[in-house]
Amino acid sequence: MRTVLASVFTAVLAVFPAASAEKLKLTTLNWPPYVLEDGSGPNTDTVREIFARGGVDMEHQVFPWNRAIKLAADDPEWIGVYPEYYSEDIDAEKGGDRCLFSKSFGVSPVGFLKRRKSDFTWSSHEDLKDYVIGVVRGYVNEDRLDHMIAAGEITAQLAEDDTQNILQVAAQRTDAIVIDRLVFEYLKSKMKVVAKVAKELEFHDKLLVQHGLYVCFENSAAGRAARQIFNSQMPDKDLTAESIDGDQDIRQGSATGG
Repeated sequence: MRTVLASVFTAVLAVFPAASAEKLKLTTLNWPPYVLEDGSGPNTDTVREIFARGGVDMEHQVFPWNRAIKLAADDPEWIGVYPEYYSEDIDAEKGGDRCLFSKSFGVSPVGFLKRRKSDFTWSSHEDLKDYVIGVVRGYVNEDRLDHMIAAGEITAQLAEDDTQNILQVAAQRTDAIVIDRLVFEYLKSKMKVVAKVAKELEFHDKLLVQHGLYVCFENSAAGRAARQIFNSQMPDKDLTAESIDGDQDIRQGSATGG
């Protein structure tokens, strides 16, 4: 295994000049509780630990989300971005336009946050056509929902971040918003502006999706080599929705084992 990993890292160095002293750089975003404003947090700890098992020192830097994904895709200084939701639209191996997905290292429960007094309800995507749905600009939400928004079948109200999204549903600018349940709970506990309106809000019982959390690597030979190092140090089974065992540390992206 060490010989294989050494060969892979040699390939990274050959095609990725910014990698030196067995070091790779990834972008991320401020997305608590998964990644905090200073870049720390359970997702960062997990990704760093997995790379460390393969003898690679992972550096990271927090950027606004749209800049984070652009740098990871276009700037040779950065080899990937985390945490990312899976979508075929951006999976370069499925005809997408952006990056190469790692194995999943955690999961994210995503659903609809609504006002308690709202009549919002849904059992199928067709029901969502009757509402204005808040989403964050640049976020992957769920493939079918995103396609219906892009096609104009569902009306969307854009927000620049999760906090603005929450405030917009509280102010009745949207009927419901798409958000990770743990993100909402964290913001409610840490931000006064969110705590102030939180009692007026509730999650709909039906989740939209439980996403896996991934590193999305640059679509290049260097990205493939870095992904091979990462995946080789992961547990045999992806940490996706099917592997949830109720442990919050796992849901926040603490992959262990292997």
